[in-house]
Amino acid sequence: MNLDRETELLRSMPLFRAITAARCKLVAMSSDRLEFQRDEVVYAEGQTSTCVFIVLSGRVRATRGGADRVVELAQIGAGELLGETGVITGRPRNATIAAIEPTAVLRIDGRVFVEMLQQVPELSFAMVRELAERAELADDRVARVVADL
Repeated sequence: MNLDRETELLRSMPLFRAITAARCKLVAMSSDRLEFQRDEVVYAEGQTSTCVFIVLSGRVRATRGGADRVVELAQIGAGELLGETGVITGRPRNATIAAIEPTAVLRIDGRVFVEMLQQVPELSFAMVRELAERAELADDRVARVVADL
């Protein structure tokens, strides 16, 4: 994927729609492009949260748990953000992210991401909306599990 396509992908994400094309291009230029094969770990639960990732292509799985029990939290595809919660809160990673298939990501330094949130109110609001939607989905899952007990 070239720089223009990466910029296009960023601009297509609800989170980055409020950002100018020039700023999205700058984000893409200052990010690292990483590739992962099936079952390769992008990051592990408990690691220090120093960056966020945007899935460019492929799919990853978010899991939580230990050797005796692992729970799948979500599957995440192209155009979606990973790792922002830990960067925002300063807490360690709360899940393990591993590729389900060959996957390419952009890795954005956490300081750059937080600076963008501070400088662009529209981005901050979009981030709050994204986190609220995820919290609602998690609540729905918990309610379904409790109902099945």
